[in-house]
Amino acid sequence: MTDILKESLQYLFISTAISMLFAPIMINILYRFNQVSEIKKTKLASEQGTNSVFMRIMRTAKTNGTPNMGGVLIWLIVPLVTYIFAPQFSQLNALLAGFLLFGFWGFIDVAVFTNGLKNNEKFRALQETFEWRLIKLVIAIILNIGIMYMLYKTGTFDTLSLTNTIAISVTPAILILLAIIGQFAIYSGELTDGLDGLMVGIFIIITTAMFFLLTVQQQYDYLPFLAITLGVLIVDLYFNIPPARFWNGGPGAMPISFAMFFIGLTTGNIIPYFLMSFVTWIIMLSSAIQMISIKFFHKKVFKIAPIHHHFQAMGWPQYKITMRFWLFTLFGCILGIYIGVL
Repeated sequence: MTDILKESLQYLFISTAISMLFAPIMINILYRFNQVSEIKKTKLASEQGTNSVFMRIMRTAKTNGTPNMGGVLIWLIVPLVTYIFAPQFSQLNALLAGFLLFGFWGFIDVAVFTNGLKNNEKFRALQETFEWRLIKLVIAIILNIGIMYMLYKTGTFDTLSLTNTIAISVTPAILILLAIIGQFAIYSGELTDGLDGLMVGIFIIITTAMFFLLTVQQQYDYLPFLAITLGVLIVDLYFNIPPARFWNGGPGAMPISFAMFFIGLTTGNIIPYFLMSFVTWIIMLSSAIQMISIKFFHKKVFKIAPIHHHFQAMGWPQYKITMRFWLFTLFGCILGIYIGVL
């Protein structure tokens, strides 16, 4: 155990150093290619007002112009360092494939749909609709099915362990169900990326907790990957502390969310994973409740969704929301570790 911990820490130092060198270069490139936030006034899809509340709480007069694809740091450095330095095995290859795929999907989403068409008012309004988000969700679930099938074809994932005594045989129907759940896990992480430091801080806590849990369980295979991820996230948070030098967006939030779900799934820690990440699921649930309520009942449940923006609209400062959500995540991780070692 001592050797794998020592190696994992070495990988952490390597990924941290590479990220420190890459981050300033990446920020300059994002500015050069105008990959920056430019939130404009848009009519809401419900036709009931505009996004003026969102623009106010996001202080767009000051934050417009911030690079919004900083997650490229996570998307590129984590799999690169893992491929070069970490021991390879079939499940890790499936994880890296999904990591790259969902990072690319997030990259396209921001680079094309958000930045490339930011001057198209009709398209900006379309992006707020229930139908648009449903189409994106269906496409992403199909991608997830492909990754789950790749995992199944490794021959190392034929049962889904819920507890030490409860396991379910993996069938095509179970694979589809896991793909749907996995996509909601990804979506929950993406929605969490709404305040400076919120998403990255949450996943630093989750990654550290998962590393500790797997060490206690003597499941060492994923420790190098988790250590590498942690090193990149530390540097990412340095640049994401308010006022953020960049926002992560889909290229960072989507692959890291996928990775934590995947590791929880394949190590028999799916219940601890849900406990560790429960804050991101609450954030996603608040957004779903708001969309469904507006779509079918023409009423708002929250001032603005997801729920962290609701607290902003109530007058809470960003740092108060962020730090409290970090604390809730820490408690969930402690509970997840406790359940995982029972």
